[in-house]
Amino acid sequence: MSPSPIPEISEDAARSIGPGFVGFVATAALVIVTIFIIRDMTRRIRRVRYQGEAEARQQELVERGKDIQPDEPGDKPAH
Repeated sequence: MSPSPIPEISEDAARSIGPGFVGFVATAALVIVTIFIIRDMTRRIRRVRYQGEAEARQQELVERGKDIQPDEPGDKPAH
């Protein structure tokens, strides 16, 4: 049994094998959307982290301030 010859591929068939321009556009769109999503996620994570640090710092200042200033008018500072 002899091997079958490899059929020749016409130029039109060769162009239709790959994803073509539509595939390129779809892939480029996915890459661009992914970049924007990652940037947005990074921004949101940073904002949450800074917000937590600011709240901790504010709570620390409030705790320190309780030792210095009275809470209500007429209260005496804690010593």
